[in-house]
Amino acid sequence: MLNFISNKKQYCVFDIGTDKVVCLIFKIEKNKPVIIGMDHQKSLGFTRNNSIDEKKLSITISKALKKSLTKNVNPKNLYFFSNITDANHFTRKNYSNLNTGKMGITKKDIRRVFKKSIIESKIKGKFLVHSHPIHFRIDENKIVDNPTGIKCERFGISSFNILVNSELHEKLCRCFKNQKIEIKRFFDSGLASSISNLTTQEKRDGVACIDIGSTTSKVIVFLDNKIVYSNVIPLGGEHVTNDISKGLNISLESAEHAKIMNGTLNLPFDEEIEINSNEIKKRTVNKNVLYGIIKPRYEEILEIIRDNIFDDIYARISIRSIVITGGASKIFGLTSLSQNILNREVRIGATINKTSFFFNKPEFSTILGLIKLAQENEKLEYSNEFLKGSFFTAFDKLESWIEESYA
Repeated sequence: MLNFISNKKQYCVFDIGTDKVVCLIFKIEKNKPVIIGMDHQKSLGFTRNNSIDEKKLSITISKALKKSLTKNVNPKNLYFFSNITDANHFTRKNYSNLNTGKMGITKKDIRRVFKKSIIESKIKGKFLVHSHPIHFRIDENKIVDNPTGIKCERFGISSFNILVNSELHEKLCRCFKNQKIEIKRFFDSGLASSISNLTTQEKRDGVACIDIGSTTSKVIVFLDNKIVYSNVIPLGGEHVTNDISKGLNISLESAEHAKIMNGTLNLPFDEEIEINSNEIKKRTVNKNVLYGIIKPRYEEILEIIRDNIFDDIYARISIRSIVITGGASKIFGLTSLSQNILNREVRIGATINKTSFFFNKPEFSTILGLIKLAQENEKLEYSNEFLKGSFFTAFDKLESWIEESYA
């Protein structure tokens, strides 16, 4: 249903996180993305709880873009996209319907009900990032995927909507505009990560994608290739690092190094390891001590995620398997611990191609998903146009989408 974008265009996607800012420029050759340039900078200006220092973040964005540009790329000709992560993001299911007068449903009716659904999904103080159709409903009692030609009195659509704080969205927009960057569309970080990690079969059967990032963990649940649940948990790898720093009385930098080099969720038994006590001195500790600090925090993160997901009955019964990704997913022993706590089959998301720069780098899951979402944007952006009030433009784009999907 979704076609890739024109080969002549060049695209730039940003992954704005609390740990790093990634900028990647790509084009399409033979229906495949080809990376032209890429850079990532330590994130400055975007911290937990949606706190943004616009000046610092704007400068970080500028640095990442400049280092990504090559001689044959003019930034004025790029189409820009970005993720957005709201620690307090909001989801809402919406149902909209209209009268069809007992006539067969036409593409015009589909346009009307899509428009009505998106308008009715708006909430004051929130920015609607995604509105995903779940199913069509005929006369309130019959659910169908393709309603074209069906005769009924009432025709409705159910949608799953992801919304973020309007102030957060406006601040991010200003950070980009300060560098003369116009973002064509924002995509939810959790959705982007799931797009890069989940197979079509997994999304059909029922799967949860958990992206454990620096300060947040993003959760998306799919069933029948449709989103049925989304959440952001304000816990991530940075909390593990803080625990190590306090528990061993070392700097955050030394704690992060100890976590990466010696962190484990499997009991290591007796083994002495060296850690950096400060810039000059090193000291020896038992690896069991590090294990005793790390494991409880990972258990807490996974248990909170489990409880949040399983509080939603529909999500709970939908999940057959779980895929974990994000920078904090690289720790040894996570698969077995997750399976014990979540009581589902678990795999760690990974790029299959061993020659790829992204192999064994789950921290880049969001940027890889953004590439795919940017490719599909021309078929999805009707909802974005509706939100801006550009109804006639949106109708043109929606018309071609309906023509292809429901002809």
